[in-house]
Amino acid sequence: MDIVELEKGFTETEEIIKKLAQECGNSTEIIRGANVSDTIHFIGDTRKISEKQGYVKELPGVIRIWDVSVSYKNIARLGSGKNGEVVHRSSRVVEVKGPDGLVRKIGAGKHIFIVGPDSPQTREQTLTIAKQAKAIGEKFGILDRIILRGGAFKPRTRPTDWRGLGWEGIKLLDEAREETGLPYVTEVMDHTMADKVAEHADMIQIGTRNAQDFELLEAVGKTMKPVILKRGFGNEAEEWFSAAEYIANQGNLNIVLCERGVKTLFIKEGYCRNTPDYNVITHAKKKTILPCIFDPSHVAGDDKIVVQNLLGCLSFRADGSITETLHSEAFRKEQKCDAAQALSMEVYEKAVEAILEYESKIYPLLNSMEQYFFQRSKG
Repeated sequence: MDIVELEKGFTETEEIIKKLAQECGNSTEIIRGANVSDTIHFIGDTRKISEKQGYVKELPGVIRIWDVSVSYKNIARLGSGKNGEVVHRSSRVVEVKGPDGLVRKIGAGKHIFIVGPDSPQTREQTLTIAKQAKAIGEKFGILDRIILRGGAFKPRTRPTDWRGLGWEGIKLLDEAREETGLPYVTEVMDHTMADKVAEHADMIQIGTRNAQDFELLEAVGKTMKPVILKRGFGNEAEEWFSAAEYIANQGNLNIVLCERGVKTLFIKEGYCRNTPDYNVITHAKKKTILPCIFDPSHVAGDDKIVVQNLLGCLSFRADGSITETLHSEAFRKEQKCDAAQALSMEVYEKAVEAILEYESKIYPLLNSMEQYFFQRSKG
């Protein structure tokens, strides 16, 4: 028992179900329908509350009970009724609030721009990029679509590589947020750090190397902070969705999936760092209710092809992008991690302008084409 469809007006039954869910360790999310019924979704492990299905289905106003057959029940797009009826769950919008009073809404139909240094190294670098990002937002009237990024803790392939400033880096990101009003996202590497990082960051990232660190996934879920979950570089789509379910099982549905490319035989030829799987963006939005963004930096590995990869995700309806940038070309030789793929903020500004043009001119045409396939599916 994952979803209960309830006739409108039965507020007492709604309260009974919500209380029962709480007793079973679940939270609830209610989707107010446009017609005669609402749906109550149980968030978390539903095994215990499913034992109460016989009781719930006899409550006044209960129309039907829906089950989700896939293993990632909390985030699945489709549910099924007893007689095979199918319910399509609405897409989730993940909100990230900034100290500037604006709310960034990921999955609401507008591209969200997550931008900043690979890692905060110096105060000047971090504050300058934050101010540049804010200026771009103000110039194009999209400040409510800008989020700062920066990895204070860096998981590296080799233990001798630079691994970030740690808590000093968090202080720099805190200062950048205070200076600009922009919210920021940063990576958590260990489950013991989740609560402390959550006291600072507005959004938490789980990177590709930790995408199946199940203790970390659960710990981050419990913070109830919005989460970016990158796809593991060797993960199939269902493994990725199941990793997200670890977060959702803690009652936290504020999850943003992020496609960042996968390792294939072709990357050994040197023309890209990871192979972009654009089709998985469409697949993720079809199979789950979660928004999905794209990381063009780790796909490219070379700043000269970051923009092409970034623009490539638009036709697949990515809900946003997360891009590594430089505040100054002169800083490239000083950058200690992934300098080759860092895009200058000057070029990034032009990429933002191109994306806004795409939204204005191309999306209406895409909508008409997609409508054709939608009508065809209806027969």
